[in-house]
Amino acid sequence: MIIKAIKGNRLFWGIVIVPMLLAIVYFGVVAKDRYVSTSEVVVQKVSSDGAASSASQIPGLAVLMGGGGLADGTAAETLYVREFITSQDMLDVLEEKLHWSRHYANHVADPWYHLSPGASKEELLKYFQKMVSAQFNETTGLLTVQVEAFDSDFAKKTLATVISESDRFVNDISHRLASEQVNFAEGELDRARRNYEERQDALLHFQGEHNVLDARQSAMAKNDVITGLQAELIKQNTSLRAMHAMLSDDSPQVRQQKIQIAALQQQIDAEEKKLVATNANNRMNVVASRYETLQLNAGIAQETYKASVASLQSARIDATRKLRSLVVVINPNMPDEALFPRRVYSLFTTLVILLLIFGVVHFVIATINDHKD
Repeated sequence: MIIKAIKGNRLFWGIVIVPMLLAIVYFGVVAKDRYVSTSEVVVQKVSSDGAASSASQIPGLAVLMGGGGLADGTAAETLYVREFITSQDMLDVLEEKLHWSRHYANHVADPWYHLSPGASKEELLKYFQKMVSAQFNETTGLLTVQVEAFDSDFAKKTLATVISESDRFVNDISHRLASEQVNFAEGELDRARRNYEERQDALLHFQGEHNVLDARQSAMAKNDVITGLQAELIKQNTSLRAMHAMLSDDSPQVRQQKIQIAALQQQIDAEEKKLVATNANNRMNVVASRYETLQLNAGIAQETYKASVASLQSARIDATRKLRSLVVVINPNMPDEALFPRRVYSLFTTLVILLLIFGVVHFVIATINDHKD
């Protein structure tokens, strides 16, 4: 009775039996085996000796040991590689080196994975992104690259080419950025050189204008002269007091001593006026202050020029060596068995879905019939 009821139930046949038979035919006969080659990579900064740091080659190790995520901003660079792998540029390279589309266009039996030989660029890219995937793991920082193909050798060959081209892409980007850095450093060096020359010219002009080699030393020398004159004045005043004890004020010796003391005092006053002033440009303190300012500016310009030279040399070294490297954590494998399609799993899933659909439709129809009654 039950079997007869099922056979007579056209709804069950239409929703479950027929689609399930079609699924059996597709997964059992039509669907072609698809082999998957997998690799895991990460972008790493190359150290100054030209090799990647062993601690940073496997970022997942740092996570297992309790460390943090990626350093040096390599996560962002790894994401750039992910976009490049699934881009039109990568597809063009595979077409040129492997005639990639021919491999898939030859398998016409599978309607879900059929690629027309005359497919447009947009259709080809969409198909390419279905067969080549790149997934980024935020925890480990690794990029998992998978290639599906109808032949295991072609899957591995395609993935190896993808890895090779990705490494070239990383290297080209690094050198491009380094070249831009060199151009920037050259511009900074030119500006620093001009600024240094201007500061030096201003200092030389100031020295020639005031006829001094070092205004600060000249001021110190002038101060030493005043100190010497003041010491001599004290000595002469002492001699005058001694004369007063033995001679009268009108004596020739006393008058001569007073004249000498007055001359010393006048000389001291004249030297002090030259040495210290507030606004006069020809006073030694003003000259020394301006000279020190010019010398300080020239020194700063010189240090800036030296730093610019060092920066340019470093940028040029970076432009000639490998700055980033695509570290292959897991090499592309040669698959022995086809991972797709998963026939038993797919058929079971299809059966469950069809039964659920049948149950929902049957319930809706029964509800409608109850309302009619």
